[in-house]
Amino acid sequence: MKGTKGFTLIELLMAVIVAAILVAIAIPAFIDMTEQNAVSTTSNELLGGLLLARSEAVRQEELTTFTPLNDGWQVDAAGVNLLTHVVDNVNLTIDGDPITYNARGRAALDNTESIEISYEGTVQSRICLSLTGRPFIRSVENGACP
Repeated sequence: MKGTKGFTLIELLMAVIVAAILVAIAIPAFIDMTEQNAVSTTSNELLGGLLLARSEAVRQEELTTFTPLNDGWQVDAAGVNLLTHVVDNVNLTIDGDPITYNARGRAALDNTESIEISYEGTVQSRICLSLTGRPFIRSVENGACP
């Protein structure tokens, strides 16, 4: 008599249980990874926008303003909009004051120390500005901006 090929009901149930356990472990890690990627991507794009504003101020020898918006940012030089960027993720918000760079690439820092990036209301990353106006990224774990 030939043996039957296939799975028994018990083998099938065990395979489904193992798959369910693996999925239950993987989903929270995947969600955390997508949150970290969204914050990291937005931080890098915002840093690029600040560097653009600084370099355009030097290149055009005009005051250039970087304005953070709730859902993005814009860069204006001499009354002309150079860049408007909208963040694709609705869970991300950006908070900070406008930053104006002069023709030497220095920022007029009144109260502006950082621009904060929040994910679902929790601050995850900061773009800090040095006294010369050079922007850099600092994670929340590393504390407030100097």
